This record gives sequence, structure tokens and C-alpha cells, in this order.
Amino acid sequence: MLEFLQQAITGLMIGSLYSLVAAGIVLVYKSTHVVSLAHGQLVAFGALFFWFFFGSFGWPLWASLIPAFILTAAIGLLIERLALRPLIGQPLFAAFLMTFAVFITLEGIFVLYLKGETRALPAFLPEGNIALGGLSVPVNQMVSFLVAVLLFIALSLVFKFTKVGLGMRATAEDHRLAQGTGITVRKIFSYVWVLSGLVATVAGIAIAGVMDIYYMLPYIGINGLIVAICGGLDSLSGAFVVGLLLGVVENVGAGYLDPLVGGGVKDVVSYIVLLMVLLVRPYGLFGLTRIERI
Repeated sequence: MLEFLQQAITGLMIGSLYSLVAAGIVLVYKSTHVVSLAHGQLVAFGALFFWFFFGSFGWPLWASLIPAFILTAAIGLLIERLALRPLIGQPLFAAFLMTFAVFITLEGIFVLYLKGETRALPAFLPEGNIALGGLSVPVNQMVSFLVAVLLFIALSLVFKFTKVGLGMRATAEDHRLAQGTGITVRKIFSYVWVLSGLVATVAGIAIAGVMDIYYMLPYIGINGLIVAICGGLDSLSGAFVVGLLLGVVENVGAGYLDPLVGGGVKDVVSYIVLLMVLLVRPYGLFGLTRIERI
């Protein structure tokens, strides 16, 4: 039982990182109805920018965060302005494919810069473990978990109580009706991608705090997309809950099944969960079921 709890707690810590990645994807979808495949690159570049100033230049932590946030948000804004804004009014599938093209382009830049090497951040989170009744939790993972909780609370408050958040919700429902109430839809799109870049930076830094920056880092966006789809692409709370659950299922499944099958369980569990959820709840476990009357 103790071993199971240890596996589950470790999975919760990992799942919080998945939730952070999924948050940016949900933000974009809630306001634009575009499923973004490019978000994994924003996460990777957010981590890389932070390493560049903190690990390479040796700037203080707080000073390194500022340019990392600004540069990643700028990439998000450029994606919206140059790649997606010309597609306004076009089928959503065209925008979906454009985000894939952006992902491939940014991946080339990311891999070209790394040149197959790995970048390791200097330790910036508290080290050691927290003992909880025979269980051990790394402090850095606990900090990342708490950051994820606080970020989701902040995003929920933004959507519910701020003017920009209300504009995002209105735009997500109907662009024309939102414009009729005085909301500038194009500005909302820009705000969403900037906010998505900021969230991606937090996710990238949190992930880089527990693993190295290497060429496969952008593909954590796939895990985030799976979490967002399973939780409901329009549900922030769903992204948080499902991210934690997926982390637990992956870690516990790998812990008990890897010795039996020779490994690799963690690589396929998320896709099995995605398939099962889509068969039962196509809109996600917490997503809104939309009914169209003809």
C-alpha cells in the first residue's frame, strides 16, 4: 500500500506539469476555438529563454524571468499576427494545420540551436525531500505542484471577473455577437496568445526545474493536448483534474506493469486513456456538450 501511495504522489507531481501545459491549449481554444499544436514549442522556448539568461548569463532569478516572459509572449503574439490572423473567417481546420506548420518551423529553430546537446538549469528550486508518514516527496516537485494550483486559480479568476476574461468568453461563444457588444475580437485573439505564452513560460520553467532542456522537450505539448482533450478543451478545471489523474495513471501503471511487459507502459497509457475518454465523452470529461439544431 505504501508503495502504491508513493507512486500515486509522484504521479500527482508529474501530472501537475501536464496540467500547466494543457492550460495554455485550453486558453487558446476557449477564446478562438482553435486547437493549437504549437503550444509545446512555446513551453520549450520559455524554458530555453529562462536558461539563456539564468543559466548562461548568470542573471538573478527574478531578472531572468522578465525577458523569458516577454520573449515567449512575443512569440505567441507573432504566431497570432503572422500565421493565424490571416485565417480569420477560414475553416478552423486550416488554423489547426497552421499551428502544426508553426510547430515544425519552431522545432527546426529549437533543434538547430541545441545541436543535439542538453541544457541543464542551475538549481533554483529548494532541494531535498519532504517526509510524509513514510512517503517521500521532492521539494522541487512540490513547489511546481503549488505553482500549478495557484496558476489555475489565477486563470479562473481572470476569466470570471476581469473585462478581458469576459471578452474572451464572449468571443468564444460567437465572434459576431461579441463584436456587436463592442468587443474587438482581434485584440482578444492577441491577448489570448500573449497570455498563452506567459502560461507556457511558467510551464517550461517548472518542467526545466525537474528535467533537462533537450530536443524532445517540445513534444510534452502532446501530453498537454491529450490532457486538454480528455478534460474538455473549454474547461480549465478539467485540464487541471485530468492532468493530475493522467500523471497518477501513468506512474502507477509504469510502476506495476513495466516489470511484467519489459517497459514502455508510460509511453502508451496516455493514448489509451485518450481513446477511452473519446469513446465515452467526445467533448471531454468536463467539456460542454454542444447541441446544434438544424
